[in-house]
Amino acid sequence: MAYNLIITDRADELIDKLASYLLNKLKNPEAAIHFMDDMEDIYDRLEENPYLFPESKDSYLCSKGYREAVLSSMSYRVVFRVNEKTVYIVGVYHDLEDYAKKVER
Repeated sequence: MAYNLIITDRADELIDKLASYLLNKLKNPEAAIHFMDDMEDIYDRLEENPYLFPESKDSYLCSKGYREAVLSSMSYRVVFRVNEKTVYIVGVYHDLEDYAKKVER
């Protein structure tokens, strides 16, 4: 493990909401499990080398050092920043959201 991973309270809340939505609202436990498995995969990859992921496509977020990891088979983005050897996950958003306005600035 080369990098320490910190999931902010806000990101943790968003992850919980997404999993709960898939499980309880859509009644799709397979999708919820798939979402969480994809998140675990992203966590592992971020701990290895967060710089494998591209800078944010939003110019403001990019200027602040944010990067994005896309969940492989779902339309969600994990937004994070790197400070030395620590990766801070700040949010998980659907591709259709205007997530650039939702990231804590």
